[in-house]
Amino acid sequence: MQAYQSPPCPYCGATWNQPGAQACANCRNPLPPSQPSYAPPGYQQGPPQGQQPGQGYGAPNYPPQNYPPQAYPQQPQYPGAPPGYPGQPGSGYPSYAPPGYPQQPGGYGPEPAYGGYGPQGQPAAAAGTAVQILGRTFTLPVALPAVLLQHQERIVKGAVRLAIGLVVVLVLLVVVFAVTPALASSQVSSANQTLIAAASRQDRVDAAFTQAFTLRTSSADPNAATAQFDKLARTFNDGLTLVQSDEAALSSVDQRLTVLQWVAPSKGASITDARHRLGAALAGLKQAEQALTAAANEIRVIQPYNEALIDYTKIGVALARHDLAGAGAPYPEAQQKIELAISYSHAAGLPPQIAKQVSSFSDVLMNTESLVQAIQAKDAAGIKKYTDARNAALTAMAAPDETVPADYETKTFGPMQKAYDAAMKAIKSRK
Repeated sequence: MQAYQSPPCPYCGATWNQPGAQACANCRNPLPPSQPSYAPPGYQQGPPQGQQPGQGYGAPNYPPQNYPPQAYPQQPQYPGAPPGYPGQPGSGYPSYAPPGYPQQPGGYGPEPAYGGYGPQGQPAAAAGTAVQILGRTFTLPVALPAVLLQHQERIVKGAVRLAIGLVVVLVLLVVVFAVTPALASSQVSSANQTLIAAASRQDRVDAAFTQAFTLRTSSADPNAATAQFDKLARTFNDGLTLVQSDEAALSSVDQRLTVLQWVAPSKGASITDARHRLGAALAGLKQAEQALTAAANEIRVIQPYNEALIDYTKIGVALARHDLAGAGAPYPEAQQKIELAISYSHAAGLPPQIAKQVSSFSDVLMNTESLVQAIQAKDAAGIKKYTDARNAALTAMAAPDETVPADYETKTFGPMQKAYDAAMKAIKSRK
């Protein structure tokens, strides 16, 4: 069982006073009267402190039924503290303090040497001159308010973010108003130099155009025409490479100027003018590229076609001598060359007559090979059949729908060359 514990004495704090005692058993000072206890509705209220059950409210003090009477010894009453005893109200003695502890007038209070505490037990910051920034302590020549020192870390972080933002804005302003105008001027100058470089190659490109106009004037002898076709192929490819290189250079600088036009408004007029000149030059170069691409593709068909034609000439000479073995020997190589020509005959810029003529020449070769085999087999019906098929294919090759007009290149490539020359002339006039 838990021992009884009385309310603490207001003078010495003793908690072992008897119920209903009028004075403290320890310091003999008078105790305050007991407070009436509280009982919830429906429960009988207990007796006041110091009163036994059955006492008070006019009830006689009877012991419980069949319970022998008890005689409880009574604690002698202490007469009270002598006059002037410490702790006695009005005694004139100072309040008690442990040895070595300074006396506090009027009771205990906070130690002056220690700072007070703020909300939730946090020490309240005092004004000072030391601040911590990025892990280092700095001493200021003036004292800062306590509220600033208390939130110095948050204030420093905010100041750092603000400083970084200001630096970024400053850098952007420098870029917009100092760097990009200079860069724009440099790119405008680069555009002018690229245009001049492209115009300086006009003569070489025009030479390729001139050669393209002579494709229909080659030698009738396939063997003599071979060297000519090889030279034309190099000329067309070199001219096309020059044009494509100039296009790439002009397109690159135009893309850079497109971006700078938005970020360097002070150079807007010069950028617009440079881009207009670049656009006109690119339009002329595209015309030259289209023409030289068609010429290069056409010569790629003509070269294997001419080589297959040389082999066919050998077959015809052997047949005229009744050399059937010599007539059949060149056929496999001739067939490979004509198949290569067929694979190139549908490239960009080529007239449809070329693909048809190459296909008909392939029929001439196959029917000639079949004729040689029929002659070897002494197959009269086969000889007539394949002779007629070969002659029909030769006739188709000479038909208008399989013959490229002699002036085709002049009519097709001529306007393209004029557009190119006009663009280069415009560049040279602005030097």
